[in-house]
Parts: sequence; structure tokens; C-alpha cells
Amino acid sequence: MTGFGRARGPAGADRAAEISVRSVNSRFLDLTVKTKETEASLEPALRRIFSRRLHRGKVEVSLRLKRTSPSDVEITVDEALLEALLSRLSALSGRYPIEGRLSVRDLLTIPQAVVVETASETFTPEEIEAVEALADEAAQALVAMRTVEGAAIAADLTPRIALLRRKTAGLAERREEIARNLAATLRERVRSLFPDVSMDPTRLEQEAALAADRADVAEELQRLGGHLDQFDAILGGGDASVGKKLDFLTQEILRELNTLGSKSRDLASTREILDMKSETEKIREQVQNVE
Repeated sequence: MTGFGRARGPAGADRAAEISVRSVNSRFLDLTVKTKETEASLEPALRRIFSRRLHRGKVEVSLRLKRTSPSDVEITVDEALLEALLSRLSALSGRYPIEGRLSVRDLLTIPQAVVVETASETFTPEEIEAVEALADEAAQALVAMRTVEGAAIAADLTPRIALLRRKTAGLAERREEIARNLAATLRERVRSLFPDVSMDPTRLEQEAALAADRADVAEELQRLGGHLDQFDAILGGGDASVGKKLDFLTQEILRELNTLGSKSRDLASTREILDMKSETEKIREQVQNVE
């Protein structure tokens, strides 16, 4: 599911923080946390907060820390390198028309001659707690936006499940009629294939009954109805994370429809089952991205 969240605020006595998070659709949780190298110690805390709130989606978290008071820096000048360079320039200036002097600007352009190092960042428990609170606020903003999208998806899924339920009821109503037609068709086919052979009526009825029993779909329809009931219950239950459950149920619905299709001996029923499979695939595409 897609969404965006952001939180800003103090992160200790001399720091301010901004945490932003965005997500796009993904079947699994793919969490990326972006921090500066000096702030890498905060990454586990951020991962913990967002992993607790989110279960699906390609999620990208960015942390920006800004000092509200000057930070300690250390400036190092490689004097040995500088002396060697000046000595070489002085020697060259006697042979070539060049100056053997360096300005401050020249000095700053020499690689590794001047190194500015910021003291490594350390964070107190209070500062870490403040960053965690901001992360939780950003996560809640993201979840709120994804909840709106989830409601729209639920509004799309509800009529689709209702359609599957109506078609399931229609198949159940015709089940006995289909079994009778199958048995009658079998009797007629046997008689047409062997018109001159005397058939035992009892044995013929037994075979017709066995064929009808093998093609009976009462159990599959009962399980399919149960899956649809459970899907509706989960969809309307108000749980925060239902995507994986709905994805699993959709697979089970498709499994029952495949069995129904393989056992179907009625053209009208086969067409209905194909329509139901097409509708279920559309449902599956939706629920694979639900939180």
C-alpha cells in the first residue's frame, strides 16, 4: 500500500530531527532506513519502530538530524606533506617561471593536506527515546494514509465477494439437477453404445449413481462458502493487519474453484466457475498489497 508520513521535533537539548517515511506496494515488508554514517547507531531503533507498525510494503525511512548548537570539529593539517610540497615548489621555481608560494585557497585544494573531522556522534538514552517518539509519529501518519487506501480497497472487494457468494448459491441450487442429468446422460450413452447387449438394470443404476457421486461438488461448495464467510469476517473485523490472511484465503478460494472446474460436467456451471475464477484473480491482485 502507498502512503507518506513525516514528523519533526527536538531530539535532545541541542538537536532537531525530521523523519520522513514513504511506502509503495509490496507483498512483503522491505524496509530501508537512510541515515548518515555518524548517525548509524540510531538505525536499529528506527527499524524497531517501523517494523512494529508495518507488515507489508516497500518502505523507505529517512532521518535528518540538525544541531541547534555548534558541534565539535577537529582540523588536521598534514605538515609533512605541506613541507615536502613547498620544498619541491621552491626547487622548481629556480628552473621554471612559477611561484614557490601557496595561498590558503591553494592549500584547501590539495588532497589530504587539510582534513576536517566531526567528532563521532553519541546519543543519550533520552535522545534515542525522542527519535523513537518522532519515528512512531511518522509511522502513525503513514498508517493513517494507508488506512484510507485500505478502506477504498475494502469497498471494492465487498461487492466482488458478494458476487462470488451469489454464484456459489446458484451452483448449490443446481447441484442435484446436474447429478440427475449426468446419471441420465450416462444411461443413454451406454444404451446407445451397446444397443444389442442386455444390460442389468440394477448394475446400470449403480454405475450411474457412482458417476453422479464422483461428480458431486457438495463438499467443495460448502468449503467455498466457508472461505467466503471468513473473508467477509476478516474484511469487516477492523484488524490493523489482514493482508496475509486475505491472501491465503484467496488462494484457498481458487483451490476450491479449480476442483469445481475439474469435476464439472455441465457447460453452464463451467462458465460460471470460469467467471468466478476471473473475479477471484482480481481480488487476489488487490489483497496482495493490503497491509
